[in-house]
Amino acid sequence: MRSARGIGQPVISRTDRSPPVQSRLGRRAVVGFGVVGTLAVVGTAGSCGPDPDPSKTGEPAVTAVDVRLDRGIPGTWEIVAGGVGPAPGQFNGPAGIAIGADGSILVAEHGNHRVQRFSASGLPVAEWGRKGSGPAEFVNPYGIAIGADGRIFVADRGNNRVQLFSPTGKPLAEWGRAGKDPGQFLAPEGLALDQSGNVYVGEYGNNRVQKLAASGDPVASWGATGGRGGAGPGEFNWPVGFAIEPSGSLVIADWGNDRIQRISAAGAPMSQWGRKGTLAGEFGNPNGVAIDPSGRIWVTEYSNCRVQVLSPEGRPLAQFSATGMRPGKGVGEFTYPRGIAIDAGGAVYVTEFGNNRIQRFTPARV
Repeated sequence: MRSARGIGQPVISRTDRSPPVQSRLGRRAVVGFGVVGTLAVVGTAGSCGPDPDPSKTGEPAVTAVDVRLDRGIPGTWEIVAGGVGPAPGQFNGPAGIAIGADGSILVAEHGNHRVQRFSASGLPVAEWGRKGSGPAEFVNPYGIAIGADGRIFVADRGNNRVQLFSPTGKPLAEWGRAGKDPGQFLAPEGLALDQSGNVYVGEYGNNRVQKLAASGDPVASWGATGGRGGAGPGEFNWPVGFAIEPSGSLVIADWGNDRIQRISAAGAPMSQWGRKGTLAGEFGNPNGVAIDPSGRIWVTEYSNCRVQVLSPEGRPLAQFSATGMRPGKGVGEFTYPRGIAIDAGGAVYVTEFGNNRIQRFTPARV
């Protein structure tokens, strides 16, 4: 494990041609919406454009936008880390994100084949991993989660396995190999842990969600038979992200079906919301899901370049994006948002594949 301790400032790309930091701090703009039932239709589905090469995109800024709305979710967006490259604090396709009990930020980097740890303020602290198939090596890691004991779980997508690490990044175990049988994986991406320590893995290749015991033994799986994609209740077409509610039910981003599904802890379909589109409550490739302390559901939309917020019942409440849901580089704007996580205080963290950065939304205390 390579350490980045002692670095005094976040790494900022030399391509940043925006005004000096002092002139940009405190800039204010409305980047969210209130009661989304009143929204006009903006943009078209997939308006974010083609999939980018993450190593050639991203122009970080260091600033914050204060959102003050009469209705909706007031708060502040800010960029906490970003820049293109392999150096500490830089990214090449940041995907999964998790927040430690101490506020530290962990990111699985798809393109740099590593995991990075940041302080709560966004300073790079440590990293581990390189491209390979050995212990603590990765091929396009994607999902990441932290257990109650501090252990770190990483969905090693290209190696068709889940790796476990100590809180300091020491490799502890690995589960799985390529296949369709219980305990095997094909392109695992989504990753979450419940309060009992069970591990849930969403597989892009097998179109299913597997439940594993804390020991790694397979317990159950849900999805259409034979690994095929499906659009029925409890079936999936690339379940790439999900979150677990306090009740134990799973809220799943069903990427290819452009919807969100909720299933019970036993795997029974409960409800679903959405269809392909850009209206409130519609989705363009939903990717990451997180639950805030109020039970609201936050969803990143890869193709719509936005973050939507839903009530626990699935009613759209608010959204954040650039005008017209175009790719955006400003604060509170997104280009191919991927992972999302929420800390104990309710702050929301989003990784952007296209901008190679992490943004954080801090709700206003009202």
